[in-house]
Amino acid sequence: MPYRKNIDGLRAIAVLGVIFYHSEILIGNKFFLSGGFLGVDVFFVISGYLITSIIYQENKNKKTFSFLNFYERRIRRLLPALLVVLSFSLFFAYFLLLPVQFKAYINSVISSIFFYSNIYFHYSGQAYGEAILSSKPLLHTWSLAVEEQFYILYPIFFIFFINFLKDKIKYLFYLIILTSVLFASIINENHASFNFYMIITRAWELLIGGLIALKHINKKKKIKENKYLSSIGLLLILFSFYFFDDPHKHPTYFTLIPVIGCCLIINDRNNNNFFMKILSNKIMVNIGLISYSLYLWHHPILSLGKISGITENNLLIKILLILISFLLSIFTYQYVEKKFRNKKTISNSNLKLTLIPIICCLIFLSIFLPQKQKKLYPEILIDLYDQTWFATKQLNKPCFQRKTFFCTFGNDPKNETVFLVGDSVMASIQEELKNNLVNRKINFIPMTNAGCDFFEKINSKKNKFCNPKIQKARNMKIQEYKKSTIILHLNYKNISKNHDEDLSNFINNINKYLNLDYKIILMYPIPQWPNNVSKLIEKQFDENETLFFERLKKNKNYIYLDYDKYIMSTKKIFDKFDELKHQNLFKIYPHKKFCNKEITNRCLAHSSDHIFVIDGSHLSQKGSKIINADLIKLLDKIYLN
Repeated sequence: MPYRKNIDGLRAIAVLGVIFYHSEILIGNKFFLSGGFLGVDVFFVISGYLITSIIYQENKNKKTFSFLNFYERRIRRLLPALLVVLSFSLFFAYFLLLPVQFKAYINSVISSIFFYSNIYFHYSGQAYGEAILSSKPLLHTWSLAVEEQFYILYPIFFIFFINFLKDKIKYLFYLIILTSVLFASIINENHASFNFYMIITRAWELLIGGLIALKHINKKKKIKENKYLSSIGLLLILFSFYFFDDPHKHPTYFTLIPVIGCCLIINDRNNNNFFMKILSNKIMVNIGLISYSLYLWHHPILSLGKISGITENNLLIKILLILISFLLSIFTYQYVEKKFRNKKTISNSNLKLTLIPIICCLIFLSIFLPQKQKKLYPEILIDLYDQTWFATKQLNKPCFQRKTFFCTFGNDPKNETVFLVGDSVMASIQEELKNNLVNRKINFIPMTNAGCDFFEKINSKKNKFCNPKIQKARNMKIQEYKKSTIILHLNYKNISKNHDEDLSNFINNINKYLNLDYKIILMYPIPQWPNNVSKLIEKQFDENETLFFERLKKNKNYIYLDYDKYIMSTKKIFDKFDELKHQNLFKIYPHKKFCNKEITNRCLAHSSDHIFVIDGSHLSQKGSKIINADLIKLLDKIYLN
């Protein structure tokens, strides 16, 4: 293929957008290039264009296509540089990450090596864009997984249909692109994470690049392109980088703006206008050449910098880390990428002898290191940041956030059934509850969703988390299991002074199911702490480890919630709950486990050895066990009687 400088310049625009996005540079009240994450979408279009061109030309010129050679070239292109970054970042992650974070990091290492990290991050509940720069150093490898899955599947699909359809294959491309765009736009509202990560909703971006390749290949003569279209294309990309700011809205029809912009640039093969000359200048081309290594290096470096705290409110340190990313990328491009892509330098046998031992070593370390790393930390730090609300899974997908197809553990009609209904706070107790109920041969169905307590009717203010579809699905599921037990909790942070309607609806739901002969276990409000407990403990520990433990022993360093404030915040709910009386109504009082125990008028977020909450709301494993101890006693009493 003829080399095009402007495509490397376009790669530079894409990678710079992603880097500035992850740098979290504030200008006024807005992050600079808040839509820079769309640089990945630009990469997808470029990949689709180049791969389609390569496959088509080889198949046309040689009258055959070697899948083995194609996959070998992809391995040479992607894997060596990736393994270098994984190996170096592993060393720093071992010392900088807390045990829960390091375990998740190790899982992401393995998923990155075998190119399924997009699937791993989706099913682990890690939504892209929750924080601009994630505490998952390898979150950015999701896009490499999408590309590699495309490289595995696409040649088979393309070769078959190009031989079958010939020039008419473009119509198949039109159909798939249209279907993929519509599908992504439709499912995005209820399945934003799946939509963001999966190849099925990214296929159109890759194939639209392939469509341009087919157009260029099938032109008998070179036609002069409209030089202004490529200029418009670059402006569309820059517009998207600056004005878009929510990854959860992509890919949808909004994403057509940067994608079409990229297409207009790739489609223009004349370099005689101002904007194309910018893309083709030496600096942009060189950044484009190292863009793959730069993409690999920048995220773990910035992420680990953020985790360590060195970049907090420090623009100079961020710039320094970006410069380090550039230097490492130049080195990786020169001495890894270029070397491994050249068969004369590294033969196939040497390629295997180099890559296989590194992969085996990383797999071995992933088994050995997590337990060893735990020993570096005191017990109270072991469970910091552990997202317990994502722990319960079925078919490898978290039970939390399911809107219709709820998890069911045990489905024996002869056994009793227990429903757990509520928001993410309730989701943080469901794993321990599930284990206890399964051991007792009691069916368990958790129905937990963010911000969604058990309201059959929502208040007048639109609740994007708890829509009528979720509520209807919950009610229908419960009514399939007559006379079952429902565990309910009302998060008092979801109830404001002006939302009496929510509380009224909650009480009405309780009475409705009591009248239908269901048993209700009503859990009084779990205390909510004003600050992120994990962050506070980590910060205090890092500042002075010795002083931290001395204060713990003297009960002077506990993170607490004032008991009187808790009572004031929950008084309205307590009063309504206290009024409820029924023979099938049972009550649990979580605050009695955390408040006025060791210190009077204090609700403690942790003990000297264990944390009870992960952030300010969600229970830790220890906190969940404390609540579940009372729950199981009550359930045993209900069913034994």
